[in-house]
Amino acid sequence: MMRPFRAAARAAEPIFPYVCLERPRAATDWPLVFQSIDPPADNGVRRVELHPDHLVLRRRTAGVPMKLTLPLAAYQGLAVALLDPQGEDEGVAIVLVHADPALSVTLYSAPHIDDVVAEWRGWSAALGLPMLVTEADGTRRPAYGMIGRVTVATPRLRRRGRGALKHRRPTMLRRRAAGRPLGDLDVHRGERELIARD
Repeated sequence: MMRPFRAAARAAEPIFPYVCLERPRAATDWPLVFQSIDPPADNGVRRVELHPDHLVLRRRTAGVPMKLTLPLAAYQGLAVALLDPQGEDEGVAIVLVHADPALSVTLYSAPHIDDVVAEWRGWSAALGLPMLVTEADGTRRPAYGMIGRVTVATPRLRRRGRGALKHRRPTMLRRRAAGRPLGDLDVHRGERELIARD
């Protein structure tokens, strides 16, 4: 449910060339309400409401209000893109990629690449969508495997003595002691036994 006060405050903010949204830290921080550039819309802007599981796009075209609700599952993931691929500008953006480019949404952009990897990972974890790498031919593939919001990586071999159970049993006690030879056994013969009788 959108909070009217927050939405009104965000809608009144001017649009800057770079986008830097604050990632939600708690359930009460959702939804994120902001504006993005949309050339076909009136005034060239649209309003975006980002929820944990869906996205709402609102815009007005020729005075007619339009609303589109999309589940986050309809998006391919988060990709890093150059703001000016053909020019010399080194600005980068993190884009929520949809098969229809008109429905893609920029969540972060900056004139440098200093924080882009941290933001890329953060948004991927917050939305539960894969980090996408763009190949030379324009296709995209996940940078890491994911199961839901958990990133799957190749398991590493456990180093001996550095595991979580290293304090449970010393290494020396893992070795079995050699048995005693039969010739060393004590044999008792001709001794009287002490037996308790009623």
